[in-house]
Amino acid sequence: MNRDFWYDVLRSGAIIGFVMALSFVAERYLLAFSQMPLLKASVIYMVEWLVVCGVFIWLLVRFTRRIANAADPKLGFPYSLALSYILMVSALAGVLVGVADTAYISTMGYDIYVNGIVERITQLKEMYLSMGVPASEMDMFDDYASKLRFVEQPSMWLNVVSKLQSYMIFGGLPGFIIAGVVSRRPSFGEPKDNQ
Repeated sequence: MNRDFWYDVLRSGAIIGFVMALSFVAERYLLAFSQMPLLKASVIYMVEWLVVCGVFIWLLVRFTRRIANAADPKLGFPYSLALSYILMVSALAGVLVGVADTAYISTMGYDIYVNGIVERITQLKEMYLSMGVPASEMDMFDDYASKLRFVEQPSMWLNVVSKLQSYMIFGGLPGFIIAGVVSRRPSFGEPKDNQ
């Protein structure tokens, strides 16, 4: 692997990481800091999440295809190299998302974040109660909310490692297919005509 390969990994990972970090921060804001009603916030969250998943996969395909096409035809671009590229780009994106998430929550205030999540849990509980679900089955919401109040903010290191693992899995699943599509066998030139 040459220097151009590593440069491309860093560049592609940074672009995908930036897009995914913006998305993740928007999702955090929507669920924990906005005053939007729960149902409306949930619909916007789901639509945004589906769009971002599509963008993530499209960028992986585009960047992997670009580096495969730039590879020396005599060497080809093997499946293992394509999959490795996808995993490294996804891991770098996860690192950037972890840093952005920690920085955003720290800037907004972890206590405010927890209070926002607890408020969403309360809204969800009230929605289920209005649908006729017995109050006795709502204890899990109260337990989760009370436990959440005592959880300390994870360190940046733990958040980065967690997002790195998540994005490697999230990128690796479609990556198995993407790598198969963009990989190329080495070409040894045109076959000579038999005379």
